[in-house]
Amino acid sequence: MENDNVLSELIYEYYESRILFGMYQYGDQLRSISQICASFGLARNTVQTALDKLEAAGYIKTEQRKMAIIVYQGTEKTFRENAMKYFVPRRDGMLDINQQGALLFSTVWEMGLKNLERSISAGLYKKTNATGILSEEPTKLYYDVLRTFNNGLMESLYWQFLRYLNYFYPNKEYGMVNYMEDGLLSVEKANRMKAETDAYYYQNFLEVKAFVDSIPEEHHLKNVPQIPFTWTMYRKRPQVRYTLASTIIQEIFWEVYPVGSYLPSLPKMAERYHVSLSTVRRTLDVLHSLGVTKAYMGVGTRVCMEPINPYILNTREMQENLTLHKEGMEFLFLTIYNVTLFTLESITAEKREALLQEISKLHGKNNDILCIDVLLKFISTEVPSVFLRECYGKLRELMAWGYIFSAVLRGSGEQPHMDLNDFIAQLETDMMAEHWTACAQSWQAFIEDRLDFLRTGFSLENPKDQI
Repeated sequence: MENDNVLSELIYEYYESRILFGMYQYGDQLRSISQICASFGLARNTVQTALDKLEAAGYIKTEQRKMAIIVYQGTEKTFRENAMKYFVPRRDGMLDINQQGALLFSTVWEMGLKNLERSISAGLYKKTNATGILSEEPTKLYYDVLRTFNNGLMESLYWQFLRYLNYFYPNKEYGMVNYMEDGLLSVEKANRMKAETDAYYYQNFLEVKAFVDSIPEEHHLKNVPQIPFTWTMYRKRPQVRYTLASTIIQEIFWEVYPVGSYLPSLPKMAERYHVSLSTVRRTLDVLHSLGVTKAYMGVGTRVCMEPINPYILNTREMQENLTLHKEGMEFLFLTIYNVTLFTLESITAEKREALLQEISKLHGKNNDILCIDVLLKFISTEVPSVFLRECYGKLRELMAWGYIFSAVLRGSGEQPHMDLNDFIAQLETDMMAEHWTACAQSWQAFIEDRLDFLRTGFSLENPKDQI
């Protein structure tokens, strides 16, 4: 989805929720387009698109040179029913996020606050515009902290949270509270503001939960299917052929298709990977261009891993998707310790044994992406949280791009020799001794090394600030 469409959708949902829940009522006026543009910091066309959609949905009426008027006629009963229809299907998702959200964001907050303090001290800080969405000072603080990573992937996750949770909570009046003192960041004040805001939203969560739990049976909403949190990545996702190419390269590294062997026929590959023949052909074109495979007329497609010029990584498409891979690696580094420790401590002994067996298979592979994939695959299927499984499942998709990067470097002879046997052996020792903290620390250090290599191993068109 293009950025303008995403922002327009955010504005649409912002006003739609407030109309449906009675914050705006029949006959009320919205602000003028110019005022909304200034408040949200967006272009006129983006705002107009959102208003057009609101009008088409029957929420507002617009006239030239006049402010839009609310035409949705709701009653206290319909406002309550609208709230029921929204919150009841999201009860489990909100409960899950409330319980496990800190596993992802506590470290992000701590590291980001340090980044923000350094940025302000160095005179590099640009304060967030006061927008309609970021109208409360603590929300702006969260966003300012997040911006220090210059990571579009994490910012998209932040917007998803606002859409799933915060949009529909009552606004709290914060007055002129500011987390700056004499032009510098007050870490103490920022942390106090965060603690107060967390407590406020937790109280709102309890009220929403009590509201949902109090709904009588006659509304027939008790057993409605739940709508879990979904992380929709706004920026361009890796195209299907590149995702499939990553999968095949992964299987080559696992020696499902050893070097010198031949891939299955096109029809068999289409059946195996549940894609069309045209997608298989485009995928093979990618593999050929990377030197991973070579086509032989009348014989088939041979796995060869031939040397190739690494400058192929400089193409725009490669750059965009490798940037996503790097941003995913940054977020993984910040969160992997908490999530790994939580997973290992929460699952059964049988599942931990299954992970140990998968780790043991890594001996002799000497491929860091395979190591990371073993962990992410395990977490995204076994962690006892739908929210964490969703987030880590998306991160695993982005890690697949590391296979293409590894294939190019291996084929060009530029990938440094890696001996991961000591790392794997230490993981095995810690797993068998049930030293879960040590396991989580080892994974975090391993991913940090991988991230450092990414930062120095290739350049991006739009390089990101380091964490």
